[in-house]
Amino acid sequence: MPMRRNEKEAAVEELTGTLEDVDVILLSDFTGMDVDTATEMRKRLYEASVTYRVVKNTLARRAFKNAGLEVLARHLEGPNGLVLARGNPVEAAKILVDFEKKNDTPKITTGWIEENVVGADEIRRIASLPTRDQLLAQIAAGFQAPVSGLARLLHELTRTLVSTLDEVAKQKSAESGA
Repeated sequence: MPMRRNEKEAAVEELTGTLEDVDVILLSDFTGMDVDTATEMRKRLYEASVTYRVVKNTLARRAFKNAGLEVLARHLEGPNGLVLARGNPVEAAKILVDFEKKNDTPKITTGWIEENVVGADEIRRIASLPTRDQLLAQIAAGFQAPVSGLARLLHELTRTLVSTLDEVAKQKSAESGA
């Protein structure tokens, strides 16, 4: 059943609010995606606090225009799914690229990240970056490495000092006993 005008207006208004509230918008062509793949992808995106929406292009164009994203509206051709995220684009891009590699769908077309239009290749490159948690772990390891190296050095110096003192004590006792 077709949407009524007031339903369309409400959908555009709701999508406009969502678009204004997100930092990352990725467009993908979901042609050929089966229900199981779509369900699994939505589940993984949901677990990463990312939303996946399928919207009619005419409604999406109006919402993009209302949100000041006319530049993205030009990329709406064919069936499109919108991946919407706040903050870090890496996790959303990783999930989308992962599904594209495994299933050949959805096809990544373009995106909006940090107020810039990015192409599919740039999204794939972003997906290859480490996640925030991985970067924090690398930084922590970087801080920990010098400290643990210092601890090993101090332990070795202490062990060497004790061995040297022990040898000196043995020599002194051998000299006094001779």
